[in-house]
Amino acid sequence: MTEEQVWKTVALRREYGFAGMHYDYICDLNGKPLSENPDEHILGSSFDISETDEELVTDILAPSIPDVTLNLLKKQYASSWRQMYRSRPRIRFGGCYISTVNYMRPGGVSTNTNTWSTPVHIVTYFRYLRFFRDGSAISLLTTTEPVDVVHHLTKENLHKDHGNVLPSTVMRDALRGRWRLSGPGDGVSSDEAEGDVHVETEGVVPKYTWKMQFALGHAGRGTRNNKLSWKGFWSYNKLTDDWGEFGLKNDKAYYWSRVKSYKAGM
Repeated sequence: MTEEQVWKTVALRREYGFAGMHYDYICDLNGKPLSENPDEHILGSSFDISETDEELVTDILAPSIPDVTLNLLKKQYASSWRQMYRSRPRIRFGGCYISTVNYMRPGGVSTNTNTWSTPVHIVTYFRYLRFFRDGSAISLLTTTEPVDVVHHLTKENLHKDHGNVLPSTVMRDALRGRWRLSGPGDGVSSDEAEGDVHVETEGVVPKYTWKMQFALGHAGRGTRNNKLSWKGFWSYNKLTDDWGEFGLKNDKAYYWSRVKSYKAGM
């Protein structure tokens, strides 16, 4: 448990550690490697960046970041591979991140009832995010509970021929996407703070693309990198080259849940 050579091997291997992390997008929204489609390196075809837009797109236009693992090891993790592996932000692939949202809204008011008996509706829905080692991702918003969703959250089910065929019909509204981590910087300064997760997905209609940004954190004593807290949610109109921002009044953080059938998360 304390042998540094063992923790070094774990931390550096692609199957478990940081060699499987991506600090720049490596595929397009359909999962196709960018080396085959270089025009997809940034969202949209062109940008006219004003001062108000700059904060929204800086992370998209950020250059590739060199490997500075050894500098981070010394400056932030006391030269301990074990501490780095446990504490440094990294995506987890052996499960999915789930956000459960509950909120109340008033129901219809009848003219024959008084205000004491006005109905109240409790609304519940779920957001799912699954990350893959090849840089792709799946995003899904649905009212279907996790037990009926997580096992169908696969690339094979990302098609438009579900109809009403059970049980994979829950994937009818799933969106293709891609992900990257921000950072890592040099431990002193960087263009981005390490620990943020950036996700781009298809929009509900073809002319839109969605962008989400999260802070990767911890929930609970022994578990690490199992929480995604919202930092922003934007839409990009490819026809007008405009950005819009979604409100996050009711949305909650995502929490990681292990799914045995995902195995290594390939």
